[in-house]
Order: sequence, then structure tokens, then C-alpha cells
Amino acid sequence: MTRTTTTPRRRTARTAITVLAAAAALGTVLAAAPDLAHATASTTFGTSAPGHLEHVDEGIPVELGMTFTPSTDGTVSTLRFYKARSHPRTTPSSVSLWNDAGTRLARVAVSRTSATGWINVKLDSPVRLSAGKGYVVSAFAGSGSYSTTRRYFSAARTTRTMTMPRNAGVYTNSRSSAFPRSTYGGSNYWVDTVFSPTRAAPATPTPTPSPTTGPGTTTPTANSSTSSAASSATGLMGWQLNARNVGLAPFGLSCSSLPLYTGSLTPAAGTRISGVRIVGGLDLRNGDIVVERSCIQPRSGATAASGTAAIVSNFVCGADSCPVISQKSIIIRDSEIDASGVPASQIAAACAFRGAGTLQRNYMHGMGSGICFYGTGMKHDAIAEQNYVTGLRSYGQSHNEAATLRDFMRDENPDRVARFTRNRFDIADGNVTAGLFIQSTGEDIDTVLVDGNLIEGGGYNLFLNQPSSGGTYRDARAVNNRFLSTGWGPSSVQGGPGWAEWRDNYRYSPAATAARGAAVTAG
Repeated sequence: MTRTTTTPRRRTARTAITVLAAAAALGTVLAAAPDLAHATASTTFGTSAPGHLEHVDEGIPVELGMTFTPSTDGTVSTLRFYKARSHPRTTPSSVSLWNDAGTRLARVAVSRTSATGWINVKLDSPVRLSAGKGYVVSAFAGSGSYSTTRRYFSAARTTRTMTMPRNAGVYTNSRSSAFPRSTYGGSNYWVDTVFSPTRAAPATPTPTPSPTTGPGTTTPTANSSTSSAASSATGLMGWQLNARNVGLAPFGLSCSSLPLYTGSLTPAAGTRISGVRIVGGLDLRNGDIVVERSCIQPRSGATAASGTAAIVSNFVCGADSCPVISQKSIIIRDSEIDASGVPASQIAAACAFRGAGTLQRNYMHGMGSGICFYGTGMKHDAIAEQNYVTGLRSYGQSHNEAATLRDFMRDENPDRVARFTRNRFDIADGNVTAGLFIQSTGEDIDTVLVDGNLIEGGGYNLFLNQPSSGGTYRDARAVNNRFLSTGWGPSSVQGGPGWAEWRDNYRYSPAATAARGAAVTAG
């Protein structure tokens, strides 16, 4: 990679957020306690906080919900959702109740709130439900921010009034509220009802698994050969990742097994690509695009020699900069980016991905550099989570890193997030400065979190740098990482204020508890 500048630095006033505890104008009521309008009313999950929560910032709108079947006739007067974070932007913008054919039975808008816990939203009028019929309760997360517990619905669950089937958690990525049909890894998105049976139901405890067989499933698409289970990377730290538990392999897929993608290499906003092999560079500049369970392979024959070269990107180059400018972000997950079929001379200067977006559980190998959050613009998160980057190649004067962050400014969006969490970054050979290279090149870096990664190979494993000319960095945090150095050492800081937080970072020792070897200082 070579230095490329991004949009000029601008300091703008932050938008004030008004939090409403009661949204009278919308006809909604928010409360942190269960609705008590009916003495016999019950909920699926009770009042306790859910366990094993994972917070996700996808950056694109998503409808999230739960399918269920009541065991008795009854009515629903209140819908509810669990809100784990206090920031108002994580509040769903609406909640809905549907029948299993996708007909919306009720919808209520929700005002932003800083409250956390179970949030109840009262319907304008009760909705009658019939025993043995299927329904879906859902919430629309317009910000793309939500909490989930994976594998919760890997088996069916029952309460005294409800049955939730295996893979009851459902979602759909959509610009506006829409009926959720897709499933992922038995996930529970913690959306619920307050249900009042019209006749007594036998008492049972909170949900318990019912017997079932077979793995969790994902929803196949028309062009997908997937009959897969949940990703086996769920819950793993960076030092536990390998080529078998990220990318395509957990779904029983490989690049050679997927049908060829015949769509545009510059997809329109709103495109969802799943279960295909894409040959050529993928340009996601239009935003609001999801790529999942797919293989991306660059074409051979064209030299990738410029500093902006990438196999997948979402930046747009203007007269003097190459920022991400799309209104919505992008997601690449459970996929493989494979450049092993292209000569090193043609791929050593290229990143697997360049721009800003959410990258989760991908396997990347054979290119020059891996994840390049560079030219990140002013709007979207830059999230790398549980990716395995390895087998990188150098050529001539190429500059190679397994991952890098070069700019990340919060002027226009103070809530945006930059983080590298639970990845495995391996850059054993080549013209390497660092496995993870954080440098305020030309522009500022306002925040970055490095958490739970294994960084291995030559150069420095982790390098934090503020050049003498260029941008500055701040709020850089490194927590609970493991280092396996074959080069200059685990960590180095050159210029700038240094790490705002540095704790629980160790040399990698596979035989030790939590792989903790000797403690590593910030350098």
C-alpha cells in the first residue's frame, strides 16, 4: 500500500439527541417493566437480562424477530424488546406483529430512549391470536445496531403458552420495516410479546429445549447451494480461529463448489449476494449491500500496482481523495477472498478489502494485504470481527499488512465505531511492517479498539504510529490480545500519545490457560 489522502478534516457541531420517555405524539408508551393490564398476561423470556449477549453494529437497517405459535387462544396488548446499550441510536424505530404469511397485524413507532433492559411498547389495540397458528414479533433496527444470543434457538423451546421452533430467530436486511424470513445460527434477537390467554394454560417455567435433531440452518437463497449449520466460529477468540471454522468451510462449502455469479461487479444499493463464486474485483461503492457465504476471486492478467488496489472496495476516488461516500454501509460475512490463483506480481499491492464496512468471519488469503480500513469517510463503522487473514504475498517494493487502519474521523457521526475484535492476523513473510498497522496517515484516527486478536508473524505484531506530518490519533485501546512474533517484537509505539488503554495483552502460549504467555508491554 502507498499513502493516499482522504476527505479534508472538518469539525462540525454534534447533533443534539432528544430522549423521550413517553411518545404521546406517536401514540406509544415506553416502560422498563412488564405490562400489567391483564392478571394472566405472560412473556416468553421473563424480566431477567438475557445471557451471552453479543452486540452487533451492521451499519445497515435490519428487521429482527421471533417466530412463535401460541398453545391457546389469546390476545397481545404489548410488544417488547431488550435494549442492552444506553445510547438512543440503538433503540429500534418500530415494533411489529405479523402472521406467518407475512401480513402485518400491528405496528407501533418507537421513540429513541437511553433506557436499558426490557422495553415495553403498548399496542393501540389488542390483537387476537389463535392457538396453533404461527406468528412473528419483530423490531426494526434502522441503525443496524442490535443484540443477539447465538445458538439460543438451536432447539425448539416452549413456555406455558408458546412454542418457538428451532431457528425461531428471524431477520431481513431492508431499507424499511419488512417481514423477516432469514435465520442465522439459531440466533435469538430478544423481541417478545405480552400475551394474555383467553383460557387457563398449564404452568411451566421459562423456555426449555424440546427434543430436536440436526444442525441449525440458514435460509438458502435462490442461487445458493447452502444446506449449512451455524458458523463454528461463534464465541471463539482470535487465537482459536483457523481455515476450518471461518469462511465457507463451516457451511460445507468451498470456492469450487459454488455456482458462478453472473450479476454486476458494481451491485446496486439493496443488493444481497449469497452462495456464489464471484470472479473479478467487487465494487460496493453504492452501499446497502450484503455479501455472505460467497467466494471472491480476482482475475489474473491485470497488475494491481496502485495504492488504492483492492479485491473488494467501497471507496470512490475524486480529484484528490478516495473516501467512502455511500449513504448506507456494507457487510461481508462468512465468505472467502482467495487470491492464490493470481501471480504475486499482480496482487502484492492489493488489499483483500479497502474502505469501511463490517467484515465478519471471513477467510482471506493469497493477496498482498488483508483488511485495509483506509479512506473510511465520515459515516460508517469499520468493524473486523473473527476474520482469519493469512498466506499474504509480497513482490518488489510492496508494503504489506494483515490489517491496517489509516483514518477514522467522527466529525459527522460521533457514534461510529472502529474495532478489530477476535481476528487472527498472520503475516509471516514479505515486506511487512506489522500484522496490524495503525497509522494516522494524512488524516486523524479518533478511536480504535483492538480486542481478543491473535497477531502473528514478522515485523511488529502491533504497530501504533503518528507520523511527524499528517494526522493524529486518540482513544486507541488494546485489550486481551495474543502475540506470536517472528520479527521485531510484539508491539511498538512511534509518535503520538500512545495507547489510552493497554491491558491483558500476552505472548501467545497455546498450552497455557487462555493462551496467556508472558505479559506484553505497550512498546
